[in-house]
Amino acid sequence: MFETSHVLITGAAGLIGASVARVLVEAGVRVTGMDDLSAGRKERLAPLMGSADADLFRFAEGDVRDRDLLLRTVLDRSMGPVTSVLHLAGRVGVRRVLQDPVACEEENLELGRSVAAVIRHARGQGRTLRAVAASTSEVYAESDEPLSEASSLRPLVAEGRWRYAASKRAAEEVLDRVVKDAVHLRFFNVVGPGQDGGSGMVLPRFIEAAREGRPLRIHGAGSQVRTFAHVDAVARDVAALAAPEAFLHMEALDGFRGALNIGGTARTSILGLGAEVLRALEASTGKASAGYELVDPSVDVGGNFEDVQHRVPDLQKLFSLGLASRRHGSAPWSLEAMVRDAVERHTGSLAIGAAVYPGTAACELPVS
Repeated sequence: MFETSHVLITGAAGLIGASVARVLVEAGVRVTGMDDLSAGRKERLAPLMGSADADLFRFAEGDVRDRDLLLRTVLDRSMGPVTSVLHLAGRVGVRRVLQDPVACEEENLELGRSVAAVIRHARGQGRTLRAVAASTSEVYAESDEPLSEASSLRPLVAEGRWRYAASKRAAEEVLDRVVKDAVHLRFFNVVGPGQDGGSGMVLPRFIEAAREGRPLRIHGAGSQVRTFAHVDAVARDVAALAAPEAFLHMEALDGFRGALNIGGTARTSILGLGAEVLRALEASTGKASAGYELVDPSVDVGGNFEDVQHRVPDLQKLFSLGLASRRHGSAPWSLEAMVRDAVERHTGSLAIGAAVYPGTAACELPVS
């Protein structure tokens, strides 16, 4: 039991948030999960609330932009003082972003400002709080090379889809200006059972189409390159960053700050991902698939949609901290294993075995 560790997770009812909460509770860390349930689902956290470790977890429903509520939650000592704020709340999925890019930008900025203000206020009262916040690989400019934390970034002023990236970059700068020692998690395409296909996430969208006997709709020629990570591996890394004292071989993380790429090593084209899904579904059901069709993304998603052609992370900084699959004592998740796991346990809005891999992704755009 790490009685001095208490992590507040915003966006706790999402894919990453709920998975991190599980890892922390299993390590004996106390967790307060906060979510307004506009995208997440409380039932993803039910296994934590109904388990033998229920005394280590509590849920606070509410909007992170409500600074008074957020501050009360941070200062509440009923489970002991909060030692880390892990900020994962945000708008979910490219379809929802494109419905109102301006609202998406404003929401992400206000969320970042709220978290920064509350941490500053709490620290002003003598509280020691670690700040770890979700960003996105979308902040990086297009490149054919692996993207490191020092790679060129997209501009702070943008239109359409790129307002999302601009808002996440601006939120990083707000935290750096106000909090100064925050960790910014630049996620690269995290996947897992139960992701939300309706918001545009590519893997569940492919799985649901294949199960229904529909062809997979692949944008353009399908040559876009992506690198996928399984939520289980990502959750362990994020948990260690939020509460390094609970992971005895993670002492070096305590003073870490700045941007950090979080992702995996399973690289493929979108066409390759589709082929893997079709193979997995055919092996699982014994039925021939309807194949795939190449479509114009402006028709499928909207006229103001722009795609990224190549997104591959440079994970050397992650590895240097002793994180990623190298520290977990097992081989990295392969693309085949990730797809098979999602196919076997994906049920649409929630995964089978949601206590293990719950949720939908927070603050992350799909790949398509």
